[in-house]
Formats: sequence, structure tokens, C-alpha cells
Amino acid sequence: MTDWDPKPEQVTGDARLVGDTEPVGLGDTEDVFVHGDAVGGDLHVADGEYVFTDVPTESEGVTPPTVDRAVTGEEDGYVEDVADDVVLRGVEDVFVHHDGANALRAGGAEQVYHDGDAQPTKLPQSYEVTLSGWNHTREVRDPRDGVAILGATNELTVRDLAHDATVYVVGWGNEVHLEGRDAEASVFFVGRDNTVHVGPYLSATAAAESGFDNEIDRAPIPASAVIQTSKEEAHADATFGRHKLTWQEPVDDEQWCPNCGSEADAVIRRRQRDALFLFGVPIRTYDDGGESFECEHCTRHLGEVSLTESERRDALR
Repeated sequence: MTDWDPKPEQVTGDARLVGDTEPVGLGDTEDVFVHGDAVGGDLHVADGEYVFTDVPTESEGVTPPTVDRAVTGEEDGYVEDVADDVVLRGVEDVFVHHDGANALRAGGAEQVYHDGDAQPTKLPQSYEVTLSGWNHTREVRDPRDGVAILGATNELTVRDLAHDATVYVVGWGNEVHLEGRDAEASVFFVGRDNTVHVGPYLSATAAAESGFDNEIDRAPIPASAVIQTSKEEAHADATFGRHKLTWQEPVDDEQWCPNCGSEADAVIRRRQRDALFLFGVPIRTYDDGGESFECEHCTRHLGEVSLTESERRDALR
């Protein structure tokens, strides 16, 4: 057990810091999750393993202050609302939300991950939906600004997304499912092993990754979205007489479109036939019409849902 002075308060389960106005310590927990606007002073990692942070580190050699109160727990720790400094000792991984502290002093951490290349255009604290904790599930429809997760093994499903949005993920093992059309998601990862699943008619880019093994997984556009008329539909009304038919069929073994040259999810073959039909069976063919190809990038049927090459390949490894 971590040696604290004063003697720590031991809690069962998760340890939460809420309402402290003087320096406070938190220790002997597994992971620690620091909410946005949680620490009015500085956050000191005096002893820890990995730190994943959206707050840049400063003055790593600064000595942690003496705390007035210390709390230890058996499971995870959550820092939610402290007006002064917070000191972490004997913890494992630490995940720090954007604006989680006035400054982060992480000299006692084994490894710090911070990607400062991009910041969310709107503070995650103001997003319409925030899911916090462990192993929670929630569903929301078309948020206008953004969604955020803080914790571990949570699952958030966003349906009918029709507006550009920010997805902000803090922690580990979380999953976000995005479904909708004609919208773009900017994804910020603070942690590890998180996945954002993106539907075929949406695009997503990883704006920043303060961590590792996070991934954007985009579903392919189905061939059915490019096909206007199947072979069965085209032949359904060709019972008697001469008919000129046009239909499309998927090409499962093509990853590059023979027509436009793009790497594609949904390559289809367009077929034409001019024939004399009896009971729906061609008994004399005048022109077999050959074949042509198209995909989600070059078809005029699908509309503007194709992605750029950089968007298609934008997945964090």
C-alpha cells in the first residue's frame, strides 16, 4: 500500500475525488480517469505507469505538494472536481481529459503520451453526450456538436448522424459506432485500444492520438448501393417479345475499378442484352451488349458519398 501522510481514507471499489478545496492525494488504484475541468490546480503523477494526456506536461522535476487528505481505493480512480492540486501515487495508467488540470507534472510516470498537433474546436465538456465510467452502453441520435467517452470498455452508438461532429475518446477498450450519411467525424484518442466504427456513408479522420493501438474502422460501401437494377429485376417483365435489358451485378474479386482506376469497395459490372424472350427466357439474342464497370467513385447513381483516398486509408494502427 502507498505510504501517505496523513493516513489515507480507504474506500471500497472506485475512489472519487469530488468537492475538495485543498491539495488531495489519490493512490493504490488501478487506472485513474481525470475529467475535464476537474483539477483547479496542478495534477502531479508522483508514481505511475503510462500517462495518456490531452494536457501537455510541464516542469517534470517539480516536487509534489503536501496533501491535506488522501484517498485509496481497490479499483479505479476518478478525479471529478478538485479546486486545488491533486497528487497520484501507486497508480497504474492515467488518462487526462482535455483541460483536465491547470498543468500536468508527470515526472513520476514511466511513459507519457501526448499529441498536441490538434485540439478539438469545441471543448468536450460542452458536447451533447458524454458517457463516463466502466462498461456502460448508450445510444444517441444525430448529435449536433460532439460525443465523448471517458472510462473503459464503454460502448456508444450514434445513429442518423447528419452533421459533422467531434468524437472524443479518453480511456481504454471503448467502442463508438457511427451510423448516418453525408457527415464527417473528427476523432480524438486519449488512451489505448479504442475503436471508432464508421458506417459506409460517413467519413472520419483521426485528428490526434495521445496513445497507441487506437483504430478507425470504416465499413465498406455495399455493392447494393451502386446497383440500380439486378438481373432478376431486369428480366422480370421480359416475358414475351423482344426486349433491351440493362442490369448490374457485383464483382466480388475486384479491389480496383477497371473503369476509373480507384481502389473501391463496390465494383459492379453493367450488362446489356437485346434479345427475343419467351416466358422470360432469351431464345434469340440480337446483341449481347458486352460489359462495362463502375464503382462507388465513378457511378452517377450513388450520388456524392465517395471518400477521398486519404479518408479511405485513415485508420490508426
